[in-house]
Amino acid sequence: MKTAEILLSYMDSLQEIIHIVDSYIERGMEIMRNIKRWLERIIDYVEKGIDALVESVGGRRKQVEDHLTEDYLFV
Repeated sequence: MKTAEILLSYMDSLQEIIHIVDSYIERGMEIMRNIKRWLERIIDYVEKGIDALVESVGGRRKQVEDHLTEDYLFV
């Protein structure tokens, strides 16, 4: 009988530890989701800034090349 009580107390302690670890894992996952969201926002902001800078300087080179046809190429 005493062995069963000891075993049950160990199992209760183990269950408490597992519950605590699980809550830390859940909190970590929530933090990682928030970090991902913030990084996506930062990347969008930087992309918009780069696009605005490229447009203000004259656009992307590929767009300029698309406008050039063989009619305009003189050698």
